[in-house]
Parts: sequence; structure tokens; C-alpha cells
Amino acid sequence: MKKKKKLNSRKAGYIIGIGFGIVLLTAFFTSQVVFPIMFGKPKNVAVPEVVGMKISQAKRLLREIGLHVVVRDSVWSESDPIETVLEQFPEPGAKLKAEGTVYLVICKGSQIVPVPTVIGRHFEEAFATLRNSGLRALVSDSLYSDSYPRNMVVRSSPPGGTRVEKSSTVKLYLSRGAEPLPDSLR
Repeated sequence: MKKKKKLNSRKAGYIIGIGFGIVLLTAFFTSQVVFPIMFGKPKNVAVPEVVGMKISQAKRLLREIGLHVVVRDSVWSESDPIETVLEQFPEPGAKLKAEGTVYLVICKGSQIVPVPTVIGRHFEEAFATLRNSGLRALVSDSLYSDSYPRNMVVRSSPPGGTRVEKSSTVKLYLSRGAEPLPDSLR
């Protein structure tokens, strides 16, 4: 009796599996053969020139004509504006099937930035200013200064206006305030 139940459940599994396979084959055949014959094959699309455009413009244009967009890479450039398309593949004029993909390389801006002038600023403000410019700050030393109150930046290295690579470290020298008078003069 148990063998018979086991045999029947195995047959049911085979039947379900074969039925599922038939459904999948029918769906594939319909999508790849029947629909293209009935509705015509999708036409090829000429890839437009998007080099030099902002990435948002390029994406909009390519999507409007039925193409997908993938940003393959972003690179530094000293001469091109940030988020500008620098390269595309396939080349302009190439034919792609509708829903094809165009790969882009975009500019992520300049890798060289000017060091902001932070002398006379409180060290917390100087840190924030440098961080917003893509630079790191490090308190290197403190000096006595009659000109600047305590915790104000007296000097930076490299100095403000110098052009450096992003993520470079700028050393800050802070004021300790005025030098105390010797005991004999008090």
C-alpha cells in the first residue's frame, strides 16, 4: 500500500514537472517567435552623439529613443566640467536594438583644488572649510601670537591659494594666545 502511494506521488511530481516545462517552452516560443512575427521585430536605433553633454541630458535623450544607460566609469579631468560625458560606447551612429545599452564615461571634476585661506579662522571653522574643499586638516603645532586669539589659525602649510590634489592634508598652526610675561616682569 505504501509503495503504491509513493509511486502515485512520484507520478504526480513528474506530471507537474512536465506541465511546468511545457508552460515555460510555450512562453519562450511565444515571446521569441510569435510576437515578433505578429508585431514586427523591434527596429534598430541609431546611437546619438552624447559626448560633451551633461549626464542628465544624455540619459534623457538615450531613454527617449528606447536605450538603456550605464555609467561605466568616472574619471578626473582638469579641462572638462563635472558630470560631463567624456566617452561613449558604442560610437555615435552605431545601430543598436531597441532596449540596447549605451555605456558612458563621465567626468568627476578636477583632482587639483586650491587651498582655501583659513588664517584668522577658529580651528573648527578651518577644519570644516578644508573638508568642504575636499582636503584634510591636521593640527601640526601651536604658537604664541599677539595678533590672534587662542585656537585661531596662525599659519597653514601649504598656504592658502596653493593648488594641491584632492584629499591632501593641510597642516594648521594654531595660536596659543599672547606669550605670558616672565615671572620677573609681573
